[in-house]
Amino acid sequence: MAGLIGADFRDAGLSGADLTGSFFPAPSQLNAAKGDAGTGLPPALTRPSHG
Repeated sequence: MAGLIGADFRDAGLSGADLTGSFFPAPSQLNAAKGDAGTGLPPALTRPSHG
């Protein structure tokens, strides 16, 4: 588990990363990152349309 407050995910490669147990991920952080269908997101968040 990790707290993501203030984390800069611009162009971060999150393909296959498991973020399901992360604390406070923001939609804006996910929109700035690069993930794929294997990137696990907390249930409260919606996968960005770009990946």
